Order: sequence, then structure tokens, then C-alpha cells
Amino acid sequence: MDVVTLLAAVLVNALLMSLALVVSVGLRARSGLQAWQFMLLGQAVGFGLLIAATLASPRLLATLGVMALSASASAMVLTSCRFLGRAAPRRALVAMPLGLGVVHAAVFADEHLATGFTNLAIGAQILWGSLLLLRGAGRVRWRWLCGVAGAANGLLVLARAVLVLGWPEIYPRFIAPHPLNFASLMLLNASLVLGTMGFLLAHRDEAEQALVRLASLDPLTGLLNRREWMQRAGRALGAARATDAAGDAAVLMMLDLDHFKRVNDEHGHPAGDEVLKLAGEVLRGELRASDLVGRYGGEEFCLLLRHCEPEAFGRLDARLHQALRRRCEASLGFTADFSAGAVRVQSGESLEAAIARADDQLYRAKRAGRGRTLHADGVL
Repeated sequence: MDVVTLLAAVLVNALLMSLALVVSVGLRARSGLQAWQFMLLGQAVGFGLLIAATLASPRLLATLGVMALSASASAMVLTSCRFLGRAAPRRALVAMPLGLGVVHAAVFADEHLATGFTNLAIGAQILWGSLLLLRGAGRVRWRWLCGVAGAANGLLVLARAVLVLGWPEIYPRFIAPHPLNFASLMLLNASLVLGTMGFLLAHRDEAEQALVRLASLDPLTGLLNRREWMQRAGRALGAARATDAAGDAAVLMMLDLDHFKRVNDEHGHPAGDEVLKLAGEVLRGELRASDLVGRYGGEEFCLLLRHCEPEAFGRLDARLHQALRRRCEASLGFTADFSAGAVRVQSGESLEAAIARADDQLYRAKRAGRGRTLHADGVL
């Protein structure tokens, strides 16, 4: 087997994997797999142009091939950023292939300098994407699989750059039947396969996390939905009872937005949705990480405030009223407020019984004129 045949194998493999991604999982706009497909296509186009450069127009086709391979390495960095949820340095990723193409064309007459600089630049790009994945990878399997495969390939590309720049007399030409060229192309082929497998695992993990969010979160406010809140609150109270913790220190609060139907009628349903979103933001911003908050249904919210002392509850309630009025006034041009009822969960009391008592206090608050929080004995 010669080097050109191996190059052709890499080209075909990249094209087939790119096609398999489209057929098996489809491609969402701006997804990590979309960026990885661009990486595979860049590999195929780049090596196709390098093969063509051995037959005609070597300067032009080789320069375009080098730019395609650099763009492929940029796509790998973009893939890593998207799966890690990081902002990608788009200008740098675009500038690298363009700059490399200019330099390669300028020094093309010096084969060793052109080859060495090209491998140095592309190897650095590959290592950049790999290090993004490996840094803080922990026990995330797909990050190790993709990161190690990419790092091995990047180090071999850099080794070629060091060899051609330091010892040009022993460096084999790119298509020469040399063990370094064979090893490099075989490792590249393996890294493409392993990288595709790893990012497919990442895509699966993303899909599973999305299903969990869909099943547990209210899509409008981003808070826990009623089912998930009930389950978590029940477990929290059960754990407190099992460990003889001070379960009576927990406060359960039911909160209902005032005159919500009037908001929809006078300002439209989009404004009503925005009030709900702002209420969710206020609740998330003011509560502690140990507290549980969910959307109970409609314009009603439920809160379980663990280890909540009377003074702390009074301050929290005042902040919630003030923050919601201020946020709605600033964002929508009108104020919104809420009525609420609160009870301290009694020892051995079920979650459902505590909710019923808090609802009674909520209805009292509505009958008393709304815009206030009423509570049973022991809350304040």
C-alpha cells in the first residue's frame, strides 16, 4: 500500500462518516455534530486537493488543500466549544486557515519550510481543540475519547513539523513511502473514527439531558414543574424526618400572581407570559440553593424553604414582593404583585397536608385584598 492510497482511504472514510452522521442523527443548526461534519468534510476536501496537487497545479491545489485542512482543524475546535457550551473565538478560527494559505503560497518554493510551517500550524490547532476537551474532563468518557485521539494526532503532526524544520535532510516527502507518513495517516484515520464515536456519545448525553430537563422543568419559567417539585419536596421532608432533623424549620409557601387574568386581558397573553418568566427569575434569584421552587400550575408557584428562621422569612417575603414589582415595572411598564400563604411544616406532616394548609392561608390573603403574604403560627 502506498501513501496516495492511504490518503484516498482517509478521504473516503471522512466522506462516509459525514454521510452517516446526516442519515443517523440529522443535523441541527449550530450543533456540535454539525461542526464535526464540517471537520470531516474539510479532511476529505483537503486530502483530495493534496492528491490532485501531485498531478497538476501544485502551488494552487496544495495551498487550497492546506487551507481546507486548517479549516477542518478549526472546525474541531468549534466542535469542542459547542459540546462544552463555550463561546468559540470565531474570528481566530476563520483567520487561521486564511493566514496559513497566504503563508503557504508565499513560501511554496521552499518545500521544507512550507511543509514545516503547515504542520506546525495545523498541529497546534488540533492540540488546542484536544486540550479544551481534556482540561477538567473528569469521568466524562466522550471527552477523554475525543481528547486523547485528537491529542495523539496533533502531537504526531507537530513531530513532523519539528523533523522537517530541524532535520530537513532526513524528512521524507509527503507522499513518500516512509514509516512516518504511514503511521501519520493510519493514526489520522483512527482518530477520525474515534472522534466521531466520542462526539456521538456526547450527542447522546445531550439528548438524555434534554429529556431530563423536559420531564422536570416548566418550559416557560425554567422552574421545576409540579410533578418534579412534589417529588423533590417529598424526598426532602422524608430525609429530614429520617435523620431526626428539625423538620419544623421548613416553611412551605404557596404563591399566586395577583389579577393575572386582567394582565392577559389588558396587555395580551405575551405580556402575561413575560410576567410568569419574570416571576421565575425573581424566585431563582432570591432563593438559596437549598430551597426548592416550582411552578405549581397556571400563575401559582410553590416554595419549600428549608431551615428558614422567622426573621429570614420576613426579609425574604419583603424582597420577593419588591423585586417582582420593580422588575415588571422596568421591563413591562406596569407592576405585578402576588398573594401568598405560608406554613411551617409540622413534625410528621405529609407534604399534601402542608400544601392544603398553605393554600388556606393563600385564600385568606386574596380575600384580605391581595398583594400580601399571610401565614400560620410559627412562620414569623
